Amino acid sequence: MARSMSHPVHLWFAWTLVVACTDNDGQGGQHTDGAPPHQNPTSVSLPPGIFTEGEEGSASSGAGDKLDLPGAGGDSSSGDDGLGPRGCDKVDFLFVIDNSNSMADEQSSLIASFPGFIAAIEDTLEADDYHIMAISTDDGDPGNGDQDCDFQKCICAPAPTCCQDVCDTIFKGTTCNGAPCDQVSIDACEFQYGSGRVFDQYGTACPIADGRRYMLQSQPDLVSTFACTAGIGAFGSGDERPIQAALAALGDVQNGPGGCNEGFLRDDAVLVLVIITDEEDDNVDVGEGSPGEPAGWYEAVVAAKHGVPDAAVVLGLVGDSNLPGGLCPPVWDPDEDGGEAAPRLQSFVEMFSGGVIGSVCSADYTPFFLEAVSVIDTACDTFVPVG
Repeated sequence: MARSMSHPVHLWFAWTLVVACTDNDGQGGQHTDGAPPHQNPTSVSLPPGIFTEGEEGSASSGAGDKLDLPGAGGDSSSGDDGLGPRGCDKVDFLFVIDNSNSMADEQSSLIASFPGFIAAIEDTLEADDYHIMAISTDDGDPGNGDQDCDFQKCICAPAPTCCQDVCDTIFKGTTCNGAPCDQVSIDACEFQYGSGRVFDQYGTACPIADGRRYMLQSQPDLVSTFACTAGIGAFGSGDERPIQAALAALGDVQNGPGGCNEGFLRDDAVLVLVIITDEEDDNVDVGEGSPGEPAGWYEAVVAAKHGVPDAAVVLGLVGDSNLPGGLCPPVWDPDEDGGEAAPRLQSFVEMFSGGVIGSVCSADYTPFFLEAVSVIDTACDTFVPVG
């Protein structure tokens, strides 16, 4: 059930609700600020400053009701409710990362928080089969790209897509980022919303195994490979479309045979969708922003999970100056640190029972991700695989 951001509660109370695995009031997501990290993500000593939201005044609508969770001490694997065996063996992680020109620090914070997050996931969840993919919020448009060129060579960003203009129109016959133009090959997937990232911002190929656009849990040097794919740079389009990119990444075209992300999204896996952006996803300016409204976005994600809302956990690191206890400054300058208030994205996230909202302005994302581990664990425990 949709709900608004309202009164903070003490974290031990929120944690008790998670441990009890019940939701008698049908409320949705949580809001957490940038509190200091805790040491053990499975203990009750979690960081302060966690916010849960009451139903009154919610801006969101159209969310499905939660499945009742088993009581404390219950067997989450029991099939005596007629739904079949519960619990997930697989999790698909999709990171949607704003690559506009104000996002360099936020990308660094995300990369720094990933080792602790994935370690906590491995220590807490019974699932041991992961897909991990990072995508940008644009379609490869060089946008605010940077070029340093002469008639012998050209260094540009974002790479490799910036090389298309360099080699085809402007400085044809030279080199782009050290490679002769006649050897520069840019896959069509680089120009599609939702395609998994396989290069860093400088055009260096990320060492993802087996030619996929997403990593498995068995990926050699998983942490450094994630850092490569998530370090997408800040030279992308200023027309950020995180929801359009996410829905494309989850769609049949990208995931089907021959698609750029073939095999990423699985029917028998819990989906964890992570959105990090310092701007609202709106369409106030004609032709910009993701099409549609939050309720429709929610329905599209649920449809991708075969109509089961609780098969998706949605984590949003967004601007929060409109929320009680928000960390972003009330006046936002896209050329400075901070984040634009994002009520549409907040509304989308809180439609999910497994929705958690954090501040993109936090100096450390570790507490946010460690709190999210318990939410993901609960979703995994109650998951009923399709078929």
